[in-house]
Amino acid sequence: MESMTVHAPAKINLGLEVLRKRPDGYHDIASIFLPVALYDTLTVERSRTPSCSCIPPVTGSPDQNLVYQALVRYAEAFPADQWSAKITVEKRIPTGGGLGGGSSDAASTLMALATLNERNDPASRATLHNIALSLGSDVPFFLTQSPALVEGRGEIITPLNIEAPWWVVLVLPGIHVNTALAYSTLGISGGKTQSNLVENLRKALIDNGSMQNDFTNDFERAVFAQHPALAAIKQRLLDNRATYAAMSGSGSTMYGLYTSVDNAMAATSALSDLTTHVCPPTQTMA
Repeated sequence: MESMTVHAPAKINLGLEVLRKRPDGYHDIASIFLPVALYDTLTVERSRTPSCSCIPPVTGSPDQNLVYQALVRYAEAFPADQWSAKITVEKRIPTGGGLGGGSSDAASTLMALATLNERNDPASRATLHNIALSLGSDVPFFLTQSPALVEGRGEIITPLNIEAPWWVVLVLPGIHVNTALAYSTLGISGGKTQSNLVENLRKALIDNGSMQNDFTNDFERAVFAQHPALAAIKQRLLDNRATYAAMSGSGSTMYGLYTSVDNAMAATSALSDLTTHVCPPTQTMA
């Protein structure tokens, strides 16, 4: 195999609970991550030396790009491997929007390198997980690309065997939210009791009406105070028949869940003054 095309999905968070600050400076979280059918496309070509480019560019220099960092850290972890890669990323997932696009690209890079070098054994998979976590808290999830309960700082991943029944309306407001600032304004002291998000999800699959009470994104309070327009978007989604609406990650993407594609499309028409994207949840796309 000389080259391959890889599709890296975005994700949304069904509930995002920030439980406590850890001694290492990170935070323990609990969230259900749901991949959705909005993709970056990676063209991966065998190469002796690592390189990457993004269309359009997303960083000032290649070494700031998570794809390039994934290439370098893979080579450090597997120095005997023959192949690195030249990677071109077609960006469709907006950067800094809480959809995990950069993390997904990095995870897809690691999986592509493992495929090129025929690394499918359990020890290699464990090493890939460790590399992923070193790149960012969301990166390990994207090694699985299926619905999962994500805990700890992102390293504890419990895949969920569900088929999410909703259509997702993503609203991309073009507002930049600083994640570090969002964490710093949460006002966390001590610890917080974690909800049973898996049980809440099982209940939601039977009764959609329970979701708005059972799932919360702890970032919304602080981020909405800084950007009231996001709270207004959430309300507009609910006013336009969303079963549930929330912010993804630390923002600024807002999303609504809809029980039919017709309702989802009607909502995008009602929000025509904003940039929207309609997509279903998705399983792994090869």
